[in-house]
Amino acid sequence: MEMFTGARHIKQLLIVIVSVVVVLCVYKNWVHTEEISYTYHDKSGRLRHFNDIVPHTTHQYAAAQVNEISPPGDIHSFQEVWKKIKELAKKMKVLEKRIPQRYPDVKYLNYRSRKRILITGGAGFVGSHLVDRLMMAGHEVIVADNFFTGRKQNVEHWIGHENFELIHHDIVNPLYIEVDEIYHLASPASPPHYMYNPVKTIKTNTVGTINMLGLAKRVGAKVLIASTSEVYGDPEVHPQPESYWGHVNPIGPRACYDEGKRVAETLSYAYAKQEKVDVRVARIFNTFGPRMHMDDGRVVSNFILQALKNEPITIYGHGKQTRSFQYVSDLVDGLIALMASNYTLPVNLGNPTEYTIEEFASMIKRLVGRPSTIKQVAAVEDDPQRRKPDISRAKKYLGWEPKPPAHAGS
Repeated sequence: MEMFTGARHIKQLLIVIVSVVVVLCVYKNWVHTEEISYTYHDKSGRLRHFNDIVPHTTHQYAAAQVNEISPPGDIHSFQEVWKKIKELAKKMKVLEKRIPQRYPDVKYLNYRSRKRILITGGAGFVGSHLVDRLMMAGHEVIVADNFFTGRKQNVEHWIGHENFELIHHDIVNPLYIEVDEIYHLASPASPPHYMYNPVKTIKTNTVGTINMLGLAKRVGAKVLIASTSEVYGDPEVHPQPESYWGHVNPIGPRACYDEGKRVAETLSYAYAKQEKVDVRVARIFNTFGPRMHMDDGRVVSNFILQALKNEPITIYGHGKQTRSFQYVSDLVDGLIALMASNYTLPVNLGNPTEYTIEEFASMIKRLVGRPSTIKQVAAVEDDPQRRKPDISRAKKYLGWEPKPPAHAGS
């Protein structure tokens, strides 16, 4: 970031210099005109120039400044001034290229191995970690994000790199670019965010998914759809295998996300069957790690923030409901492995280690080391009571399973 700041300062200094040149050139021409135009008659009736009584040092100083700052040669017209400005602009570009940019070291890939990869929602929590991994591997990465929950600071360390491009774009609108692979991660994923605008959430997961599948069809790209464990709803089967069809309330407060993702999966396989689009579907379970929103309403961030503030850690309901937590690096490994595989059916990506909400709250309290109390509040409507992935399919077809336990990632 120091290099970026230095580049800005140099650019600002050069802009000031150019402005001074223009002002002085205009002033010089104005002074010359004044000397010709302003005359008067003295008491004896003799015609005299205004310049006779104005100190010459002022004009001499201005001329000296123009000669000092400007290239040799007189400037008598706006066209010449503009020519000089363009010359300075070229010099600015040369200077900017000389300023070293500090990026992480990336692997070199030749044109046959290097892919152009689009990541929708790439400035978000999971997306930004996927960007890092693919950039380090040497691929060209294009991020499309409307920044509803994503943040530019999550990917700012890649801005300016020749392999990276950031597009401010809402995928509810079509996107016309040429890519080899698409990771479709765009969608608010925490209950407060997707409940804030349920219609927008549904459109992102339906219309947005249609747009990405249409793009994949047009350019022949492979596309990975980020689904969710929420497609299982409040499950009646435990743990949840991919063959389980789910138990979802289609009109509940969470339906905009749950049903939106279910439709996204349906669209994916409809395009695969009808249009021969090469699709992958990842059902993502609870994930945590750096760059999470501290106030996004999910269990991990809620508990950590409350513990750090020494506030009561709030548990919704009886606290016996279970969750499984995976670290974000594990999820990124799984997404890349799934994209590279030939397996086309949905795959669970999550940690099968199961915790009750009470146990997890106690673990967070112990790790943070604050004397926060644990407080039970009213249960949330349609809150799933049990959540644990069956990852047999991921192990068999991807050779994937999570590495660190939840407390190690924290």
